[in-house]
Amino acid sequence: MPDDSILPVALAAILGVICNIAAPLAAFWGAGKLPRWQLWFHSVAFLVVLFSPLIAMVLSLPDLFPDEEEPAGTRFAFLPLIVEAAIILLLYCLAGGMFLSKSAHSSIATWHRGDRYL
Repeated sequence: MPDDSILPVALAAILGVICNIAAPLAAFWGAGKLPRWQLWFHSVAFLVVLFSPLIAMVLSLPDLFPDEEEPAGTRFAFLPLIVEAAIILLLYCLAGGMFLSKSAHSSIATWHRGDRYL
């Protein structure tokens, strides 16, 4: 079976792990430099982390003919990448929930103080 994939499986998994770490770090760095754009930076980082396992699989797994089978354990190489992406996405969701909770609490406190029309 000729391997007609773009990247080897091990290299794609390692690049995916590096991108999953680099994307949030770049978002935090960019948000520090341009605070008005922090939501955009983190949205892009969230999407990069969300789609990185799929992109790594598409780039590294070869196209198979209908009568061919892929070797056993091929997709297990992406398990660390999928677990890492899930952890990072969970942390992003928790941080977003804390941000929304803080924002809602601040809005309610402002409304109760009497500054309703500011």
